[in-house]
Amino acid sequence: MEKMSFGQILEEKGLKKTKVRMALLHHFLQLKHAQSYNDLQLALKNEIDKSTLYRNLTSFEQAGIIHRINDHSGTSKYAFGELPKGGQDHAHFVCENCETVYCMEVSTPLQLNVPKGFKTKNVQTIIKGICSKC
Repeated sequence: MEKMSFGQILEEKGLKKTKVRMALLHHFLQLKHAQSYNDLQLALKNEIDKSTLYRNLTSFEQAGIIHRINDHSGTSKYAFGELPKGGQDHAHFVCENCETVYCMEVSTPLQLNVPKGFKTKNVQTIIKGICSKC
């Protein structure tokens, strides 16, 4: 499969190609781990103001360019890529030392016996431990 340009990714998701969105998308594609709002704000402070960053994160999440991770630290993290339907084949590794969050593929889907009448929207698997950098 041919690599898509930043503009093509935005176009495919129905978003206008703006300087801000290009910078945000470029930032996400350079990283191997999730970023908090504060991380993104610090990294892009010369290119994006706070409210523009928030609006574009919301647009990216709604379009499926990024997904939000609740790692129970009280701060949401954002990572490139859409969560698979039902959260299958996707987990997050949280380093207990540096608090970096990494997206991970799951080799076998988690099978849950949800009680009758319950409806699952998605599943987030959080794995805690120490990353290779720590």
